[in-house]
Amino acid sequence: MSRPSAERLRIPKGGGTPATPYPDFDVAAPDKWALDWDEKTRRVVRQRVEEVPRYRFFSIDEARTMEAICARILPQDDRPPAERVPLAPWIDERLYDGAGDGYRYEDMPGDREAYRLALRGCDESASQLHGQAFAVLGPASQDEVLGRVAVGEAPGDAWAHLPAIRFFKELVGEIVATYYAHPTAWAEIGFSGPASPRGHIRLDLDRHDPWEATERRPHSSVDIVRRALERKHQDDDGAHASGGPTR
Repeated sequence: MSRPSAERLRIPKGGGTPATPYPDFDVAAPDKWALDWDEKTRRVVRQRVEEVPRYRFFSIDEARTMEAICARILPQDDRPPAERVPLAPWIDERLYDGAGDGYRYEDMPGDREAYRLALRGCDESASQLHGQAFAVLGPASQDEVLGRVAVGEAPGDAWAHLPAIRFFKELVGEIVATYYAHPTAWAEIGFSGPASPRGHIRLDLDRHDPWEATERRPHSSVDIVRRALERKHQDDDGAHASGGPTR
């Protein structure tokens, strides 16, 4: 039995971040909640918001490190803590369940071992570079550690058993995918979520259905190119006026 539409989810408009160009978009508005999604879809969407899994794979220290990594790779400082998209718990859930893509790279261990090695490696790198565990470092120092991991130059014994560059790419991909699977992220980017069963009708460029998001501050590719050309012209004019070469 499905819940009545009055019990729809309360997702902050625009994803709760002031930077969104869709500040008025309510991804779970009453008509969308009742008409856009069937019972199964509503159940899955509600689960993502209300049933955040508890940690069962990561240890307490590993979870703390994982949360700190997620916070640097995809910062959410522009929204209140209660409205931030949970990332590390869902990664923990996948690892606990043993779910994956069904393949792995030849030079990579399995996902569970890879994550444990990487979290240990980040703490080893942080300790050797800054004398503290990764989770207690400041943002700039954490970024330095992750930057070294990304290019395969992070110190620490764990990285001898894990290809840091490849793991970092896989890690970023999973964090981003986890983020954009959440309705709060949908609201932020003006995405209506799965359109089942209503579907979409107006599929032409520059047209959208009435229940879709309306961008308050549109920045089309044309506007971006125009601003770039204007800046270039200003730079060229300034170089000519000073007698210097153009670039």
